[in-house]
Amino acid sequence: MRPIPSAPHARIHSHPAAAEGGPPDSGPPRAAVSQSRYARQAAWITIGGFSLPTIVAPCFRNVRWPRVCALRAAQWPPAYAMRTLLAGMIYVDMIQPPMCVRFSPPPTRLQEVAALTLGMMPYLPAFTLQAHLTNTWCARQGSRGERMAAASLRRWRLLCERLPRRQADAARAYPINFVLARVTAQMAAVGAGSTLSAGWHRYRGATLEAIPQPPRPPSLSERIQACPQAYVAGMLAFAWPTVMTGRLDESIRQAGGTMRPAGVARLVGAVIAACIVTAMIHDTQ
Repeated sequence: MRPIPSAPHARIHSHPAAAEGGPPDSGPPRAAVSQSRYARQAAWITIGGFSLPTIVAPCFRNVRWPRVCALRAAQWPPAYAMRTLLAGMIYVDMIQPPMCVRFSPPPTRLQEVAALTLGMMPYLPAFTLQAHLTNTWCARQGSRGERMAAASLRRWRLLCERLPRRQADAARAYPINFVLARVTAQMAAVGAGSTLSAGWHRYRGATLEAIPQPPRPPSLSERIQACPQAYVAGMLAFAWPTVMTGRLDESIRQAGGTMRPAGVARLVGAVIAACIVTAMIHDTQ
């Protein structure tokens, strides 16, 4: 759900000279690469960090904390609302180095905050518009949006009939139209956001470069060891959006399935802030 950050100086080095203790930018200049590489990397982070949880989470909508669970006793959000925290932690892990591309010269801290903010702002109107269209255009009897939603639901149910009976009953309850609309909004937002962010970097005179990749991708334990503060910051930063998710889910349930655009906008704003904060946690050791 974000543009690509500048390559942090983490202990997982993406350049052989850096791994040997030399300057990371030693050697011949790297060739510039196209904007499409930047957009693909941003889309991959969004798909893994947010689209995948969006697709999978409805399968666990009815999961409840066990009666003896300390989280339930502490009045934590419902287990289904924890999808926001899970998405945040996947996002934090996916933005750890080595990245595939970076802008050179690297931005200052203030410039990077500006680039991240520009790259994430399209999510706010995209998600708010999705909620508004769901409540109006797609819900109005006889409208093109209502016909599109009905046709999508019919095709989904036809697919469900090919499944064994037990799986088919569960699949029919899957919110296919919501998931399709949300993932579409995510892809539209990441496309606009990566364009805005890259435009900002090019405006300040930076060039997009490919980063040499290590022979072996670092394991999860190596990524955590290289920058543990990023993962801790992620847990803290996404805790409040997780609480907001639980409250929004409850308000949707009470409203009979109607999403309030203002509530969606507040939640998206909190997630954007959490993404920016965690993206700025760099290991400078």
